[in-house]
Amino acid sequence: MRVRRKLTLIFALFAAHGFGQMLTERAAARFLDQATWGPTPASIAQVQSIGISDWLNTQVALNTSDLPDQAILNADGKPNTTLAPVERAFFQNAVVGSDQLRQRVAFVLSQIWVVSATSGVNYSYAFPPYWRIFRDNAFGNYRDLMKAVTLSPAMGRYLNMANNVKGDPAKNTSANENYAREMMQLFTLGLTQLNPDGSALPVATYNQAVVTNMAKALTGWTYPTAPGAPAKRANPAYYFGQMFAVEAEHDTSAKTIFGNITIPAGQSAEQDLESVLDALMAQPTMAPFVSQQLIEHLATSNPSPQYIARVSNVFLNDGTGVKGNLKAVITAILTDPEARAGDDPSATVNPTFGHMREPILFMTNVMRGLNATLGPNSNIYGDASLTGESLFHSPSVFSYFSPQYRIAGGLLGPEFQIYSTATSTERANLVNAALYAKLDKSTTVDLTPFEREAVAPIFLINYISQVFLHSSMSASLQQAVTDAVNAAAEASGGNAEAMAQAGLYVVLTSGEYQIIQ
Repeated sequence: MRVRRKLTLIFALFAAHGFGQMLTERAAARFLDQATWGPTPASIAQVQSIGISDWLNTQVALNTSDLPDQAILNADGKPNTTLAPVERAFFQNAVVGSDQLRQRVAFVLSQIWVVSATSGVNYSYAFPPYWRIFRDNAFGNYRDLMKAVTLSPAMGRYLNMANNVKGDPAKNTSANENYAREMMQLFTLGLTQLNPDGSALPVATYNQAVVTNMAKALTGWTYPTAPGAPAKRANPAYYFGQMFAVEAEHDTSAKTIFGNITIPAGQSAEQDLESVLDALMAQPTMAPFVSQQLIEHLATSNPSPQYIARVSNVFLNDGTGVKGNLKAVITAILTDPEARAGDDPSATVNPTFGHMREPILFMTNVMRGLNATLGPNSNIYGDASLTGESLFHSPSVFSYFSPQYRIAGGLLGPEFQIYSTATSTERANLVNAALYAKLDKSTTVDLTPFEREAVAPIFLINYISQVFLHSSMSASLQQAVTDAVNAAAEASGGNAEAMAQAGLYVVLTSGEYQIIQ
């Protein structure tokens, strides 16, 4: 028996990495729950057919989703601050778009490099160009991503790098430190240096003097020049294009930054920025800092130190000597033995593995599983907001929830920071509306595939489990679903829709479904 179990695990790992066509429905569904907005029968069958490795390569090659550019002004000449068309397009892409992995990774990156409509960036046209940075760099190099975000006018407005000029001793002014501080604290290094496995060292990554010098290094950038407007040393806010340097406003003094690295005097704003980016890429602590956050969002809130170390090593070297290769990092996260261990139905369940479906992921997953159609006035973005996560409206630069938030008992559980009695009730209300009424006049679901399986309760239950629970429904939940389906069948005279609704409601409001394992 021991030999047979070892062989089973070996075969499962080979299959999970795409070496052969041996993936079970469970393995394919678990993988898709980590890599997409939610598995569907069609996507499960695709992964089973081509394997994880080929699926990843296919997804990396896709770059099909977009968000529509928005008018700067409304018809009345007032600023256009309505984000609804952009939010609708985002959810439409998530529910039916083919480039699922790119979308998921782009969203994760946007939760690290936050720009929010709640503070400063209140023009709706700023968000599609900002989102495209993450879409286009999702599988690129982290250095390129850092530069693109740094020179984004949306980020320039949100964290005050745009029109950040050198200090003037005569006027007792100094460079704004907002972006310099957050770039280090939240986007790249964190507060303390880390070992490759994510464990903290008792050494700060920077101090106030470094923040001051980093701010000096990042002076001299202004917004792009709007069409038909003259270029100025301090352009007004304009969110298409990339910020450009105004050398007269750049601090050219020598600056000592983190890692005791000195940026030489006399450099241009562009040269100083390149020096900062080179210095960041040279810091080994960035690999575990970024890698752990990516793992938390895609796979598990509580990765083992070994998991973090393996991914960090790929961040530091993708096997060809390249550092910061996000394609290699994402592949490493999704194919890691720790991520794939649960694919084997005979494997011991790790109760600390996985993460909660945050509201946006919850809504998209439910919609994909229920074969939803999102019409031109769909309000799914509003439903996600009701459950605690308003798209493009992160409450602060720390995003919707902190990657360091811990639940009772000490385990990391970032998404639980926005989970409450009220939001959990709202999740149940939304499931009820989707199944028994309508979420809104423009959003519909199609339960036909579930109704076809209702010829026998066990067929229906197995199908629901395949779509929403990786074919791994617990015995206790299966009993609860069975009771609900049988009761609905008796009350409705065997009506297939009623049976499907009852079974789906129990599953989609269950604790098992809220946690992706």
